[in-house]
Amino acid sequence: MSRISCIMPTRDRGEFVAQAVRYFLRQDHPDKELIVVDDGAEPVRNLLPDDAPITYIRLEGRTPLGAKRNMACEAARGTHIAHWDDDDWCAPDRLSRQLATLRQTGAAVSGARDMLHYVPLTGEAWMYRRPAGDPPSFCGGSLLYERAAWQANPFLAVDVGEDEAFMRGVPATRQAPIDASSLYVAVLHQGNTAPRRLKGPRWERRPLEEVTRLLASDRAFYAGLRKGGAAPAAPRPPGDDITLVAPFVVYDGYGSLAEHLALGLVEAGAKVSLQPLAVDPAGLAPATRALLARQPATAPRGPVLYFACPGAELERYAGAQDLFISTMWEASLLPPGWAAALNRARAVLVPSRFLVDVCRRSGVTVPVDVVMPGVDPAIYAPVQRPERQMFTTLLVATMIGRKHAREAVGAWRRAFADDPEARLLIKSRFRHGHFASDDPRIRFVDENRPSRGIADLYAEADVLLALGSEGFGLPLVEGMATGLPVVAFDSEGQADICEDARGLVLPVARAGMEPCEDTPFGPGGVRGVPDVEQAAAQLRWAATHRQEARQMGAEAARWVARHRDVRNMGPATLEVMEARLTRPRPLARRVVLWTSSLGRPCGVAEYAAAVAACAGPRATAVGREPDLAGAAVLQIEHEFGLFTDAEMSRALALARHQRVPTVVTEHTVMPHASPWEAEAGALVSLTARGAEMLRRRLPGARVAHIPHGRPTWFPPRKTQRGRVIGAFGFLGRHKGFWRLLDVLRALPGTELLMFSHTQDPRLEAEWEQASRGLKVRRVRDYSPAEYCAARLAAEADVVAYHYDGTAHVSASGAIGVGLASGVPVLASTAKWFEEFGEAVHREADPVAGIARLLEDTALRDRTAAAAQDFCHANDWASSARRHRALWDELAR
Repeated sequence: MSRISCIMPTRDRGEFVAQAVRYFLRQDHPDKELIVVDDGAEPVRNLLPDDAPITYIRLEGRTPLGAKRNMACEAARGTHIAHWDDDDWCAPDRLSRQLATLRQTGAAVSGARDMLHYVPLTGEAWMYRRPAGDPPSFCGGSLLYERAAWQANPFLAVDVGEDEAFMRGVPATRQAPIDASSLYVAVLHQGNTAPRRLKGPRWERRPLEEVTRLLASDRAFYAGLRKGGAAPAAPRPPGDDITLVAPFVVYDGYGSLAEHLALGLVEAGAKVSLQPLAVDPAGLAPATRALLARQPATAPRGPVLYFACPGAELERYAGAQDLFISTMWEASLLPPGWAAALNRARAVLVPSRFLVDVCRRSGVTVPVDVVMPGVDPAIYAPVQRPERQMFTTLLVATMIGRKHAREAVGAWRRAFADDPEARLLIKSRFRHGHFASDDPRIRFVDENRPSRGIADLYAEADVLLALGSEGFGLPLVEGMATGLPVVAFDSEGQADICEDARGLVLPVARAGMEPCEDTPFGPGGVRGVPDVEQAAAQLRWAATHRQEARQMGAEAARWVARHRDVRNMGPATLEVMEARLTRPRPLARRVVLWTSSLGRPCGVAEYAAAVAACAGPRATAVGREPDLAGAAVLQIEHEFGLFTDAEMSRALALARHQRVPTVVTEHTVMPHASPWEAEAGALVSLTARGAEMLRRRLPGARVAHIPHGRPTWFPPRKTQRGRVIGAFGFLGRHKGFWRLLDVLRALPGTELLMFSHTQDPRLEAEWEQASRGLKVRRVRDYSPAEYCAARLAAEADVVAYHYDGTAHVSASGAIGVGLASGVPVLASTAKWFEEFGEAVHREADPVAGIARLLEDTALRDRTAAAAQDFCHANDWASSARRHRALWDELAR
């Protein structure tokens, strides 16, 4: 892939620069950079985004245009250079198409001989054409050339004509003309470097539509120019970098959680700079390695989050205005000096309520907030363990005092002294206090695993023995997540989990207390000592009540999934930091999904909530016009009746002024254009046909097809076949509900079970009149979709969606409930359902279609199986991934 360096000399054109940068960022050629050389009286640095591949060169004195071009070329790192005039319009594929021309022709320079021009102040369009007898040359703004061509022929240090002089030094055989009619529009205004007189045989007036169809998605900007000149777009607040200081070592407690914390902060929309205390790249996620590879700032530019035990390294960050410390301890008092160190922070973050008390008891006076760590469900998931005669106890602990590993071994020996089928697996690390035993039933694994987790060892075990004095108790939660029954010491940080998950672990009480004097930090109060006899008794119970213990483990795994998911750690940390800053403010840019119906019975509202939930902490759904401060992207879930055209235009204009990229999901794509469509940064259709309609009427606009997300519930199905027809959705005349009444009359023994809500009393009365005397069971309340799917699975034999055809294009959200019920689905031949393939059985006659699905077992099975495949291929997680990719592209 060739890198293209776009060079943009500029001088006092703030009203154009931000727009020119937008044109650069939306180029579809991935490997690109922009070099801005500025000698104006008003620097434009504040109009350039910090996180884009842009180099800014500031010149203090007025410099000829040709000299500025040479400076930009000198700084360029690409194999090819493109002129990027600050006041002209470029299509998103300009770079890629010009580069393709060079490769196809073997030329050194490509450009346009003829150029379309636009005069915003008068609303005119003109074409500049070079006469056939003119020497070979191209319009300067359109040039793209090999860097070597510039090296052999630099620009003259003049303000006008430097491009013509450059082209005279390029042989005609090395020049490749391009058709720029859809790629480039030169904009004429009072500040052009070279005045244009629009007279003579080279200039031809053209219909304005030739320009407006190209500039459609940028219409608002040029409308501002027509009103006398647009003010520069309001620069987006740069946001604060969070400097995360932590060890990044996956086989260490702090180190493994630090990786999850970093990625969680990024996923929540924060800008994160890592300053590692220690690094072992083995086992780290690619995203973490990418963060580590970024060159950190010499000094933190925003809040600092120190994630480790307070040590000498903390002194480097003690002067930060907004210092946060996240740490933990395992005894009743903090070590000497810790309280003083923690009191230099804005707030202290700890993983358990136990530690809040410890901090207060030790003299910490700044706010102390609990942020629960957890486990990664992708690593620690429930395990189906086979029935086996052998019974294995797992102990995850280094051989140091506070882990109570020797007490744990003693408890195991008491529990299984004479049991030849009992096994003890000890996972240790760092070779800290090597353990030796002549008992062949004990296996000791002492290694630092450079891998993500030890889920395989948890899968090998039948019970976990967690008797350490912990600040949180990570092995305890990991074991629970895999479905292991756990014998847990109910002391220190683990006491929080024993209390919160009461009945889901086997607790062990304290037998007494001991001084905490064996740490590298000095004495730290006292800690509990586990009751060895009680631990042995709990192990024996787990071994002799295996079925009950397995059930306890399964319930514990579900509890961990709900309450100790490590993906919540980053957003929770961010929330604490934002509230405790010296000047409370957002630290993350979040995607805002706005629909005015949120919280009301509405399919669009359910869609917005589902996308936000699946997209993770970086997205939030709102029902009122949002405050865009700190917004990364504004996405409006549009439906006619929810927003007026005036509301849409106002919202999009406000977002544009605040430099917030915008997306509009058109839940209904009408045959005619809406006046605000061209103002959106991107348009989303939930159907391929809708996306194609948008592309045809808005050439050059960014249009994405993101299929409607589908649930994947598939609840248990009824075992006995019957003749129940299911239906789901808002009661509407076009949705075929009345047609199902004809099916009841035509097919003996059938009945209709429908979940259909309406707030229209006239429609309600019409339905009651039409269905009188027929076997119809209707749930009128607005019920949760998953509940309706479960009822359909338990009671229905076919689910029908026999919609009428419409001139507009929409995706049916309701049909997802039928598909995810697992019941075979009948649909009409209307275009609503053309994207579902074999996931639905389509017939024009609902009577014939339902009769066939009721009787044809092979068709039923084939349709239901295809529906499962379709839902999994288009589930909400897939929809969220597609949305996130679009947001990332827009927010770059």
